[in-house]
Amino acid sequence: MPEKVIESWDKIACPICDGTAFTNLFIKDEEPFVECQQCSLTMINPRPRYASIFKGYTEDYSQGYINKKDKKIRRAKRRIRKMKKFIPEGRWLDVGCSAGFILSVAKSANYETYGIEIDPLGVKYAREALGLNNIFQGTFEEHRFDNNFFDIITLYDVIEHVQDLNKIVKELKRVLSKNGVIEIWTPDIGHWRVPEPLIEWGAISPSKHLYYFNKKTLSMLLNKHGLKIIKKRFSLKPGLQVFVTHK
Repeated sequence: MPEKVIESWDKIACPICDGTAFTNLFIKDEEPFVECQQCSLTMINPRPRYASIFKGYTEDYSQGYINKKDKKIRRAKRRIRKMKKFIPEGRWLDVGCSAGFILSVAKSANYETYGIEIDPLGVKYAREALGLNNIFQGTFEEHRFDNNFFDIITLYDVIEHVQDLNKIVKELKRVLSKNGVIEIWTPDIGHWRVPEPLIEWGAISPSKHLYYFNKKTLSMLLNKHGLKIIKKRFSLKPGLQVFVTHK
């Protein structure tokens, strides 16, 4: 695991409702988990400053992901079959694409594919092993795509990691085509299988998962920026899967 080095902390208002009153829930690994008293968003606050969380980047995660290639390809095929019902063709951006397995399957299904990934190992594998050309290293916000450029944007287990929620959602809306669809997967803190006490939930991940959504709080964030949920899929596991488009 990478060395955790917290040099400074940021205390912020709630990114959804701008509230500043929070209920303290618990502390894990020195990091305080709180709930906004106004909208009920659960988050780490104050939180480690982005540049202070890890010094250096580990390849352990991407290598573990690559080692599960067959499983990830099967899952990708299922996801693409579902997406075909919404958007049968067009430009597909996967934010946090890791090793690029879903984009590889999407390319085979005649989508024009693009990916963003911060881990250089994932980027290297997607480009060299899978032959994917439009893979960019860095964060989504760093890459200025044209307005209304993408027909499909996917964020699988990404949004809970994002430092600036409002910035990324504004950018998602800007680059989404008029009739495009965004698919978001994230842990669902409102799911009936989330354990009590909350600190025992496996998704509680200091320095990594900064935000914990339920359908209400995710809808509020999206609506704030002119987006709406058009479909939510039920999951036996505590996960929230939603399909989103322009209001």
